[in-house]
Amino acid sequence: MLNRYCELILRNPLITLFSVLLVLLATGSGVKELSFTSDFRAYFSEKNPELRAFEAMEKRFSRQDNLYFLVSSVDQTLFSEEGLRLVERLTEEAWTLPHVQRVDSLQNFQNTDVDGDELIIDNFYRIDELPDDLTELQKKAIEHSDLVLKTISEDGEVTGINLTLYLPDGQSSQASLEAVDAARVLLESIRPDYPDFLIELGGSATSNVTMGEAIAQDISSLLVISFAVMLVIMLVMLRTLSGVILVTALIGMSVLITMGLFGWAGYTLTPPTGFVPTAVMTIAVADTIHILVSYYFHLREGEEKREALLNSLRINFAPVFITSITTMIGVLALNTSDSPPYRDMGNMIAVGVMVAWALTITFLPTALTILPAPDRFKAKGQHRWMDTFADGVIRHHKLLFIVMLAIVAGCATMANRNIITERWHEFFDESFEVRRTVDNIDTSLKGLHALYFVADSRQSDGINQVDFLHQLDAFDQWLEKQPGVVHVSSLSDTIKRLNKNLHQNDDAWYQIPESSEAAAQYLLLYELSLPMGLGLETTMTSDRSATRLSATLERTDSATIRDMEQAAVLWAQENAPLLNITETTGLDVVFANLTHRNVSSMLEGTALALVIISLLMIGALRSLRLGLISMVPNVFPALMAYGLWGIIVGHVDTATSVVACLSLGIVVDDTVHFLSKYNHARVVLGRNVEDAIRYAFHTVGIALLITSAILVGGFTVMEFSHFNPSRAMGLLLALTIAVALIIDFLLLPPLLLLVDRRQQSTLDDAVKDKLNGQSAQ
Repeated sequence: MLNRYCELILRNPLITLFSVLLVLLATGSGVKELSFTSDFRAYFSEKNPELRAFEAMEKRFSRQDNLYFLVSSVDQTLFSEEGLRLVERLTEEAWTLPHVQRVDSLQNFQNTDVDGDELIIDNFYRIDELPDDLTELQKKAIEHSDLVLKTISEDGEVTGINLTLYLPDGQSSQASLEAVDAARVLLESIRPDYPDFLIELGGSATSNVTMGEAIAQDISSLLVISFAVMLVIMLVMLRTLSGVILVTALIGMSVLITMGLFGWAGYTLTPPTGFVPTAVMTIAVADTIHILVSYYFHLREGEEKREALLNSLRINFAPVFITSITTMIGVLALNTSDSPPYRDMGNMIAVGVMVAWALTITFLPTALTILPAPDRFKAKGQHRWMDTFADGVIRHHKLLFIVMLAIVAGCATMANRNIITERWHEFFDESFEVRRTVDNIDTSLKGLHALYFVADSRQSDGINQVDFLHQLDAFDQWLEKQPGVVHVSSLSDTIKRLNKNLHQNDDAWYQIPESSEAAAQYLLLYELSLPMGLGLETTMTSDRSATRLSATLERTDSATIRDMEQAAVLWAQENAPLLNITETTGLDVVFANLTHRNVSSMLEGTALALVIISLLMIGALRSLRLGLISMVPNVFPALMAYGLWGIIVGHVDTATSVVACLSLGIVVDDTVHFLSKYNHARVVLGRNVEDAIRYAFHTVGIALLITSAILVGGFTVMEFSHFNPSRAMGLLLALTIAVALIIDFLLLPPLLLLVDRRQQSTLDDAVKDKLNGQSAQ
């Protein structure tokens, strides 16, 4: 059947090329149908419990999508007329931006004070009513517990203006882009008027838009660089222009068809799927290189072009198909991920792998039939240095086995040094404004992460009850004492401040009122005095049954946030049962839990993929022994790579957790081709173990070296990405593939020698005994 297929392809090259061209045009045109979203909600499935809790909180209170203006003094103090005028101008003009629902700043902070028996609630300052001594105003700001480290820095020289957005469901990406673009235009128009101040833009909407910009930048620039790197490697190692052109055409078509298919399927791209073109491009090279290297090998052996091409297809058809299937199985294991974008990434790469395989067995042999054979390959010759290398491995196989096993074991133990965490505040490098804003917030205001707690009395007007308020205040004070907590905002603080104000600002009355009626009256008086747009809807529900408390944390990681989350809920349940706090929520909590859940699911997916791939290898090689041996070079690279990652980096996040699945399918490529050639030499050619290993190195060693170099080069280019998750994923993949080649060259052959030589000796002894027995008769 294989022979008939090869003959059919080679007899009708023009028909085959025309068919491939039609498919390319039909599917590739679907690329224009692809859309892109950077909405953080795309990272979560609809059933994600943390996301559902977060959205439930948003429905009861307000959305958390925001823009953030950070104003820092440079050559002029913030508490100068110019600085305060800037803050007021930003506050007023922020209301005019699209989708802005609320603006909170130092200027419009609703300060409470008392004049005789009258409670005064007004903006913290007005530019036309500034006091003569602005240092007193600064002192008042930095001593106010609701302002310091929330709206203003401890030295009073940095302040933040928070713009709460309302983004329509289903249009959040477009709405975010509109809001961010408008904010950027506004700041660009204001900055020249205030050269003594640094005005930066941040917020969740800005991060979402920047994420899309970072991925677009990677696709437009890194894809070209990756392409160039692979071309250079191929030119150096293949040393034939026609071969390089063919590989380039094939990988280009693979990417175009893959992306086009998903465009027609109506897929929406996300930041993780931005990695797909690079992955498909690099993986597609492997199949092509094996066919080409074998073709050139047979030409060097003196065969005619047609015979060399047929032999290359016959010897590589099964291994290339198996490696494509195993790669597909590996990436499909990403469907166990809790994050839909990573599931989409796995499915898209899986389709890309099979598209590349289909083109390898159709387009490539057809093109080689039409193109003349390179003249320099017609003369006999061989890569003698690879044969020398094989002899060295065989000669020192025992030492190599011990040394490599020790290295792998040593690296594997270092894998435990990896902390499972997500550092989303480091998603971007310093070339992006939002990263610089985050770093400045960390330095000045310190509160980077927000945790929210919904205290629910489960009855109308329940938050006015004194017992409830006492427990809320106790929870507030407990949170403030926790390490890493920068600021806590609670309704209990507002009630206590009002109680103090209404008792002539006597500090002794900074406490929860003695009666529920007084608390209700204070809160109603305060609420009625607030201006439009600055109400308490972000703090309490309309029926006053529940209130939201928030705690901001200094820069930390997801592991610390999870610990804080669990400790807070446990304390509230044991010490403040009236609050009915059962969970913590907020974007930081949602992402923190996603990381841990994703790592766990990736381990399950990798284990499942490994079992399936091992069974497939046993069937393909028709040998239980070789199938089991293949697990060593398939499993060890990931163990060793994650161990080295533990030494170099020390943490695993969502992006790097998927590398186990991604790399598993890719590293199998080396193993399949080496073992298939080894098995062919043993079974078909009847060679002993040593000669079979020499044959494997001789026929496929160069191809493995080239494909690995191309894959490592292609993924290493991600080092230049400005989006750190893509950067980390690419580098860990490159490291895993490099380690896989080392293991296939230095550990797998010694393992085969130790196992198969013993089996061969046993068989030889059995044959001798049988012959001796026959002689005796």
